[in-house]
Amino acid sequence: SPPAYNGSSPPPHYSSEPSSGEQRIQHSPRSNASPVPNGIFIKKDGPVTVLLTGQETGVSSPSYGRQRTINGTLLLDKHDNVSRVKVNLLGNLDYLNSNGGAKSISLVDQSVTLWTSSWGPFAQHLPFEFNFTLPATFTDLAEGQPLPPTFAFSAPGLPAVVVRVVYAVVVDISYARGPLSFFPTNTIMRVPFNYRPRTRPNRPILAIPLFRSIKSSPEEWTQSVMTIKTKPNVSVLIPSVQVFSFADTIPIHLQLTGPLTSLRQLFRNPPATETSIVVVTVSIQRQIAVDVGGSRAWRELTIGEGKMTSVPPTLSQLEFHAGDEEVLDWEGELRAKPDVAVSGFVAAGVVVKDFILVTLVPPGRAPFLPTRIYIPIRLVTDPWIDTPDWTSVYVHYG
Repeated sequence: SPPAYNGSSPPPHYSSEPSSGEQRIQHSPRSNASPVPNGIFIKKDGPVTVLLTGQETGVSSPSYGRQRTINGTLLLDKHDNVSRVKVNLLGNLDYLNSNGGAKSISLVDQSVTLWTSSWGPFAQHLPFEFNFTLPATFTDLAEGQPLPPTFAFSAPGLPAVVVRVVYAVVVDISYARGPLSFFPTNTIMRVPFNYRPRTRPNRPILAIPLFRSIKSSPEEWTQSVMTIKTKPNVSVLIPSVQVFSFADTIPIHLQLTGPLTSLRQLFRNPPATETSIVVVTVSIQRQIAVDVGGSRAWRELTIGEGKMTSVPPTLSQLEFHAGDEEVLDWEGELRAKPDVAVSGFVAAGVVVKDFILVTLVPPGRAPFLPTRIYIPIRLVTDPWIDTPDWTSVYVHYG
């Protein structure tokens, strides 16, 4: 028979918050909705005024997130001879490369008529209020694709690459033909806005240095390896999530493995200063590729920078033993530049993607060629941390 059960002992105390000496290893934050700003964006052009609600106070352009609703009010100072009042929601993707030509794709095309002369007196319909809901996707070649963010890139020279993604609320006021005119007239006012779909990583960066976590949590790191000529081997490790917010500091670790004689040829003299003249650089690169009619061209630009520091033992501290392989380590951090505000995306013939670039440039007398290692990452708008400032779910890297 089973032993007697004594249920008099209370269960141990539990708290969702770590106590002294404890820390969270992994945690899934709540999917809080972000608060909608309560400011009003106002644009006036002649007799036409447009007010858009749900905006941050003092912004130069309105902004909207994924599948958000655009709520607005239209005011007219003068309405003599007005025959129709119409508002359009338009989005367009334009791209070209000098090898294949140009292409233009409509992303959004919605419209609403707020008044026509056949509806009765103008004043009975004031004020003119309108709303549009941004779609999640657009259609290209009968295939649905996520709506791309507002984006602008232009690189002259060869190959020339230009990409422009624009969105706008467009007011169209039609006037009846006057006694001295042959054609009706129109007043058009555009209100450009930023489309900024928000995303975040699906898990955090492990806040434990590599040397302390690589054995206990190897799945938290991803490794890229390349050989410089025959030796040494270059190994680069970054967090395996490979998705980081614009504000995240990205840890990176570099390791050189090879015979000591080969390692010494990668550094300039005098050996005592090798920690300050290590020929290792790291950066975040963005590639913008455009495909028009099967002709592909791309350009790169630097959107983030980092710094590497040598980890003891340094080269001068290693003892020579014939045939032995030695290891040199560097650790550092990377971060996107403050003006980076758009994530990578794929839309029709445009692909915008990001990489960590590790460059190793041997001194001129060394018998090695420069080495470049590209590691794909994705930069997103929001950090992983549990905060009410994000609205959308994580989009898988790819």
